[in-house]
Amino acid sequence: MQDRDVEQLLLEKQELEEIFNSSCDEIFVTDGQGRTLRVNKVCEQNYGVPAEALIGQNVRQLQQQGFFNHSVALQAIQEKKRVTAMQTTRNGKKLIVTANPLLDEQGRVRRVILNSRDITELVNLRRQLLDSKQKLASYRAELDKLRRLLGQEKELVAVSRAMQDILTMVEKVAQLDTTVLLEGESGVGKGLVARRLHELSPRRQRPFVVINCGAIPENLVESELFGYAPGAFTGAHREGKAGLIEAASGGTLFLDEITELPLNVQVKLLHVLQDRRVMRLGENRYREVDIRVIAASNQQVYRQVQEQKFREDLFYRLHVVPIIIPPLRHRREDIGPLAEYFLQILNQRYQINKQLGSGALEALQKYHWPGNVRELENVIERAVVTADENIIERHHLPEYILTEQQQFRNVFVVDICPLKQATEEVERQILQKALQRYRNTYRMARALQVNQSTIVRKLKKYFPELNLREK
Repeated sequence: MQDRDVEQLLLEKQELEEIFNSSCDEIFVTDGQGRTLRVNKVCEQNYGVPAEALIGQNVRQLQQQGFFNHSVALQAIQEKKRVTAMQTTRNGKKLIVTANPLLDEQGRVRRVILNSRDITELVNLRRQLLDSKQKLASYRAELDKLRRLLGQEKELVAVSRAMQDILTMVEKVAQLDTTVLLEGESGVGKGLVARRLHELSPRRQRPFVVINCGAIPENLVESELFGYAPGAFTGAHREGKAGLIEAASGGTLFLDEITELPLNVQVKLLHVLQDRRVMRLGENRYREVDIRVIAASNQQVYRQVQEQKFREDLFYRLHVVPIIIPPLRHRREDIGPLAEYFLQILNQRYQINKQLGSGALEALQKYHWPGNVRELENVIERAVVTADENIIERHHLPEYILTEQQQFRNVFVVDICPLKQATEEVERQILQKALQRYRNTYRMARALQVNQSTIVRKLKKYFPELNLREK
């Protein structure tokens, strides 16, 4: 080979090196076993070491040394096809990596070419955008709270995903006259959800009649609900009286604690729901009623059906759109905003300016809240009334809240169910939370202290719709 040819080759090599290193993206080349053959200068920014320190090392070793959390090159070698995945470097950079395996004539991987783009800034911008959206939502919520404070109405505070999903469902079904069944423990806010359904509906300008089925004496239930004709029974008004169902005509009828209705009244209510007409006690003619029905119960209504305490036909008539409101202990993201909201109402009511200290807020978030939102509201009011200082601290809270902190547990048993079903449900929820936090089966395995293969197997069992490669 002549000197001129050698010189030409050297110039071409230099030019290729310049092109290789001028790329804004990382270029990483390995052989078929994962040994690093060549990297460009961008790698130094991504991994914090000179490019020469990476040459010759196997990507398995680099992963073990913490240069990156997951080797996309190894995945491409194993699968023998192009792979794109997220990767986090030791410097905390977020990379989107595409690995292209080059195969020889026998189908064996001889090279893997990886192109990595730093999307850390993009991720940060996305996070800032989400923060901005949350702030915007917070400002909107604040404006809505102020508006409602002027009317002294309670607000539905929904920060948790569970409650936001419920509000989305409420907005969807509010426009229709379909029957809604609300289930949830006492104090979770079933009444507020029912009122929101009414306020968002075309019936918002018409009556919203609330009937607490458990608060009416059994001997007066029929007359209160259906009304009565003149002289229907001793002590009745001379001119008779329209029932609460008639009073709700044109608007919304909210039947709270529906399972407390006697069985004989349930039959009559079923006929009202089917025919949209009511007959007063002592009369022999029907009166048409135009009502939208919302029912609520702190019991599992279907279980009451199984125990023959509630009519099955009435259950299916009510169970058109079921909405289950989770207890406060299962949506702890709402505790702080709810506490601040109640404090704001009380400050305006009593013309004071008290604030919630960080210690008190932490204690509130750790408490079990068997009385749910109603209990939280009472605790905040008690602290506001009894605290002499403007900052409400831990010692201003009731003793039972602070005492429970010592026995606080992460898992709460709400009701009896088969052990296998309970175990699977806990396992499913833990996997779901780990998946949301880590987005990677290897990191999930480390956090849950099991093998990665176990994580993959269980994800396939509980979430078969997932694309595990991307997760």
